[in-house]
Amino acid sequence: MQIVEDLHVARVQKRVAPSAVQTYGELTSMEIDLPEQNLNTSAEAFTSGLNILVVIDTNIMISHLDFVRSLKSANIPGIDRLALIIPWVVLQELDNLKKGKVLQHVWDKAVPAVQFIHTCLKNQDSKLWGQSMQLASQKIYSLHDENNDDRVLQCCLQYQKLFPQAVVILCTDDKNLCSKAIVSEVKAFCKADLVTALENLNIDRCRNSAELQQSKPDSELDTTEGGDADLMAQFPNMLLDLEKNLGEALSCILETEMKIAYGNLWMEILYLKPPWTLANLLKCYKKHWMAVFGYVVRRSLLSTVECLSEHLCTGELVDSSTARILLQESKKLLHAFSSRSDYNGVLPQAYAQVNKLYQTLTEVRSDSEQNITENAVCEKMEAMTPIQQNTEEKLHSSFHVAQENRHQEIWSVLEGVWSTINLYSTEIFQKLDSSTIAVTAKASFEEAFLGLQKLLAAVNDVREGISRILTPASSFQDIWTLYNFLISNEINSSIKFTAEELYECVSQKIYRERLEVGCCQLAQLEHTIKQCQASVHAEAKNRGWL
Repeated sequence: MQIVEDLHVARVQKRVAPSAVQTYGELTSMEIDLPEQNLNTSAEAFTSGLNILVVIDTNIMISHLDFVRSLKSANIPGIDRLALIIPWVVLQELDNLKKGKVLQHVWDKAVPAVQFIHTCLKNQDSKLWGQSMQLASQKIYSLHDENNDDRVLQCCLQYQKLFPQAVVILCTDDKNLCSKAIVSEVKAFCKADLVTALENLNIDRCRNSAELQQSKPDSELDTTEGGDADLMAQFPNMLLDLEKNLGEALSCILETEMKIAYGNLWMEILYLKPPWTLANLLKCYKKHWMAVFGYVVRRSLLSTVECLSEHLCTGELVDSSTARILLQESKKLLHAFSSRSDYNGVLPQAYAQVNKLYQTLTEVRSDSEQNITENAVCEKMEAMTPIQQNTEEKLHSSFHVAQENRHQEIWSVLEGVWSTINLYSTEIFQKLDSSTIAVTAKASFEEAFLGLQKLLAAVNDVREGISRILTPASSFQDIWTLYNFLISNEINSSIKFTAEELYECVSQKIYRERLEVGCCQLAQLEHTIKQCQASVHAEAKNRGWL
């Protein structure tokens, strides 16, 4: 660890920061990048198996050379192809270290590291590549190198761009460099954690396929292949419609969230540039999941993205059970993002179309299975004991109780909003009372007057949102005015329910009746606020506020 600290200090002080165009010694005067025939290889060359590029930092080469040797020749389970990348700046640092120019106490460790790299490059070892001087002089995203830490990170970003199908990992014992890498969406591990991390990369690859099979109920497994094929033949365009609607929604969400996360640099950072296919969209979601989308929705939904990526846009036929699951997973993903925004109305429309496809398939599946299973179901019901029947009744009862409890929780939030508005309005009215306004301090009057404007806007937004819901032909899209107010306004900052749950709640007759009463109360309050505003208009104008 002392070597790591010494190297870090030397980098910060720029004692080992020669220009990328300078050359030192036998190693750094060589063109040691990937052989030209490999550099020109398309990204498809990396699509078979899980491929890893491990960028090795100087402190690893000096302190753990035997580990690097073993890593190059190791056969790690789940890793089809692995190569080590030596950044140009690491070669420069090793040259300086072996000559004793910097950190004289480590020259004897730098010499064998230089010899090892030289032997591998001279023999054109396919497991060890070197970053060339030409690549090192190129800047990614127009970023400037502050020190050698940044140059190592630039190397990682370059190989991510050169080989987008590979997983690029930085191996360094420098914790600060690890942190820089992680925030730049580069995986980074110390020597002690690297092998475990490599072994774990392949754990979840087949999980979605297994879940698809396990999630099919027994009754579906009993369906004949011919019957299932006939069922899907009735909907030749179902998957195409799903891919179209899902693609439109995910495209809008991707652009919106990347702009929020990265501002004007979003297009530079984006994994795959538009125009997007659905397959490319899902690749972008997987690539940017941890840095962007994992902060917007549950991180566990990455498995849903991987499931859709594996089974959609393949051109292969799927059975009705798999199609139903893909529709369910698509609904789950869109529903999760609905708690964030309606994305200019694109998301509700896409969700409605996907839900329509799901309901159509479900209804037809039920009809086709009814004749096959009707007798079996009757026999099962006849054989069912009273205890079993009571158990099922209790389960249905529990579900309805849980749903009603959820609706009550949501309604309590709406009541809380009304209480907050009511209390706030009372406070504002007292401060702007005509009998006391003349003696009210300027600061207090200004604060109350500005508060009155905010209150009027809030009441108007809530009333407008409720009015949309109460229209006879209201739909899921009409929930967004109220929901957006709830999740964005400072009146309530702890919303724990989704837009769909709010819609389910206010669709119930009892809550719609309550909303009608609330809408009338809000209209009365809005009228009172406008009267108060008119009464203090002259005073506000005299004080320069109008």
